[in-house]
Amino acid sequence: MSEQKSLLPRMWESQYGKQYGITAIVSGASGALLALCAYQLLFLQDHTDWGEHTGLALTLGFFSGIVFLIAFPEFLRFRGHIVTLEEIMEIKSTAELRRQKNDGDLSAQTLGAGYLAQWNEFLDSRGLRR
Repeated sequence: MSEQKSLLPRMWESQYGKQYGITAIVSGASGALLALCAYQLLFLQDHTDWGEHTGLALTLGFFSGIVFLIAFPEFLRFRGHIVTLEEIMEIKSTAELRRQKNDGDLSAQTLGAGYLAQWNEFLDSRGLRR
Protein backbone atom coordinates (compact mmCIF):
# COMPACT_ATOMS: atom_id res chain seq x y z
CA MET A 1 0.00 0.00 0.00
CA SER A 2 1.40 3.38 -0.98
CA GLU A 3 1.67 5.98 1.74
CA GLN A 4 0.26 9.35 0.81
CA LYS A 5 1.80 12.38 2.42
CA SER A 6 -0.34 14.79 4.35
CA LEU A 7 -0.96 18.35 3.25
CA LEU A 8 1.92 20.06 5.06
CA PRO A 9 4.74 17.83 3.74
CA ARG A 10 3.32 18.07 0.21
CA MET A 11 3.19 21.87 0.45
CA TRP A 12 6.75 21.99 1.79
CA GLU A 13 8.03 19.80 -1.06
CA SER A 14 6.23 21.96 -3.60
CA GLN A 15 8.40 24.88 -2.46
CA TYR A 16 11.58 23.09 -3.62
CA GLY A 17 14.31 25.63 -4.30
CA LYS A 18 12.65 28.29 -2.14
CA GLN A 19 12.97 26.45 1.16
CA TYR A 20 16.17 28.20 2.31
CA GLY A 21 14.63 31.63 1.83
CA ILE A 22 11.40 30.61 3.51
CA THR A 23 13.17 29.20 6.57
CA ALA A 24 15.42 32.27 6.77
CA ILE A 25 12.47 34.66 6.75
CA VAL A 26 10.30 32.60 9.11
CA SER A 27 13.06 31.97 11.64
CA GLY A 28 14.21 35.60 11.51
CA ALA A 29 10.72 37.00 11.88
CA SER A 30 9.76 34.61 14.68
CA GLY A 31 13.06 35.30 16.44
CA ALA A 32 12.48 39.05 16.23
CA LEU A 33 8.91 38.67 17.51
CA LEU A 34 10.15 36.46 20.32
CA ALA A 35 12.74 39.10 21.26
CA LEU A 36 10.08 41.85 21.24
CA CYS A 37 7.82 39.77 23.45
CA ALA A 38 10.68 39.07 25.83
CA TYR A 39 11.47 42.79 25.97
CA GLN A 40 7.83 43.53 26.79
CA LEU A 41 7.78 40.90 29.52
CA LEU A 42 11.13 41.90 31.02
CA PHE A 43 11.02 45.68 30.86
CA LEU A 44 7.58 47.00 29.91
CA GLN A 45 5.35 44.77 32.00
CA ASP A 46 5.06 47.27 34.84
CA HIS A 47 4.89 50.34 32.58
CA THR A 48 1.61 52.24 32.83
CA ASP A 49 0.97 52.40 29.07
CA TRP A 50 2.38 48.99 28.09
CA GLY A 51 1.31 46.88 31.05
CA GLU A 52 -1.99 45.95 29.45
CA HIS A 53 -0.17 44.13 26.62
CA THR A 54 1.40 41.50 28.88
CA GLY A 55 -1.15 38.82 27.95
CA LEU A 56 -0.64 39.44 24.26
CA ALA A 57 3.14 39.30 24.73
CA LEU A 58 2.84 35.96 26.52
CA THR A 59 0.63 34.49 23.81
CA LEU A 60 2.69 35.78 20.90
CA GLY A 61 5.90 34.80 22.67
CA PHE A 62 4.66 31.25 23.13
CA PHE A 63 3.62 30.82 19.50
CA SER A 64 6.66 32.57 18.06
CA GLY A 65 8.89 30.40 20.26
CA ILE A 66 7.29 27.26 18.84
CA VAL A 67 7.65 28.54 15.26
CA PHE A 68 11.26 29.53 15.95
CA LEU A 69 12.07 26.08 17.36
CA ILE A 70 10.65 24.46 14.23
CA ALA A 71 12.08 26.81 11.58
CA PHE A 72 15.54 27.61 12.92
CA PRO A 73 16.99 24.06 12.78
CA GLU A 74 15.79 23.75 9.17
CA PHE A 75 17.41 27.10 8.38
CA LEU A 76 20.68 25.88 9.91
CA ARG A 77 20.49 22.66 7.88
CA PHE A 78 20.08 24.58 4.61
CA ARG A 79 22.80 27.03 5.65
CA GLY A 80 25.11 24.06 6.26
CA HIS A 81 24.52 22.87 2.70
CA ILE A 82 25.37 26.33 1.36
CA VAL A 83 28.59 26.43 3.38
CA THR A 84 29.48 22.94 2.11
CA LEU A 85 29.06 24.06 -1.49
CA GLU A 86 31.11 27.21 -0.90
CA GLU A 87 33.93 25.23 0.69
CA ILE A 88 33.99 22.65 -2.10
CA MET A 89 34.02 25.37 -4.75
CA GLU A 90 37.15 26.85 -3.17
CA ILE A 91 39.11 23.59 -3.56
CA LYS A 92 41.82 23.83 -6.21
CA SER A 93 42.88 20.18 -6.38
CA THR A 94 40.99 18.10 -8.95
CA ALA A 95 41.56 14.89 -7.00
CA GLU A 96 40.11 16.45 -3.84
CA LEU A 97 37.18 17.81 -5.86
CA ARG A 98 36.41 14.31 -7.10
CA ARG A 99 36.38 13.07 -3.50
CA GLN A 100 34.07 15.88 -2.38
CA LYS A 101 31.81 15.76 -5.45
CA ASN A 102 29.19 13.50 -3.83
CA ASP A 103 28.79 15.90 -0.89
CA GLY A 104 28.40 18.79 -3.31
CA ASP A 105 25.84 16.87 -5.36
CA LEU A 106 23.82 16.15 -2.23
CA SER A 107 23.96 19.76 -1.04
CA ALA A 108 23.05 21.17 -4.47
CA GLN A 109 20.20 18.68 -4.84
CA THR A 110 18.87 19.57 -1.38
CA LEU A 111 19.01 23.32 -2.03
CA GLY A 112 17.67 23.10 -5.59
CA ALA A 113 16.98 26.03 -7.92
CA GLY A 114 19.93 28.36 -8.46
CA TYR A 115 22.31 26.36 -6.31
CA LEU A 116 21.92 23.28 -8.50
CA ALA A 117 22.55 25.33 -11.65
CA GLN A 118 25.55 27.02 -10.03
CA TRP A 119 26.96 23.63 -8.96
CA ASN A 120 26.55 22.17 -12.46
CA GLU A 121 28.20 25.25 -13.94
CA PHE A 122 31.10 24.87 -11.52
CA LEU A 123 31.52 21.18 -12.38
CA ASP A 124 31.51 21.99 -16.09
CA SER A 125 34.11 24.71 -15.64
CA ARG A 126 36.40 22.27 -13.78
CA GLY A 127 35.83 19.45 -16.26
CA LEU A 128 33.96 17.23 -13.81
CA ARG A 129 30.70 16.39 -15.47
CA ARG A 130 27.84 15.27 -13.29
